[in-house]
Amino acid sequence: MKIAINLKRAEDAQIETYYTNLFVICEWEKLEGRRVTDGRGVGASELACWLWIILKLKGEDVGSSWREWLQAHPDYQIVEGADLTDPNPTGAAVSAAS
Repeated sequence: MKIAINLKRAEDAQIETYYTNLFVICEWEKLEGRRVTDGRGVGASELACWLWIILKLKGEDVGSSWREWLQAHPDYQIVEGADLTDPNPTGAAVSAAS
């Protein structure tokens, strides 16, 4: 699952774009006890948690939890960009069985 997440840290700041990957999603599932396939959709808390994980992996000092990080920065603007997940990651090659 590859989703672009846009972050604007201040009104006059440039928009920063970050991307989820399999590790980020797996960490979120572990932290939140959720599954991507649970059908509950993606909201602001998912985007914030994914972004916190990404920034933590990049080495930023984001604290010990995404909720604390978000509480410390309530005016950040976090917006989902495009879902860049390949809808057909295995390709459409013909196999011996088909």
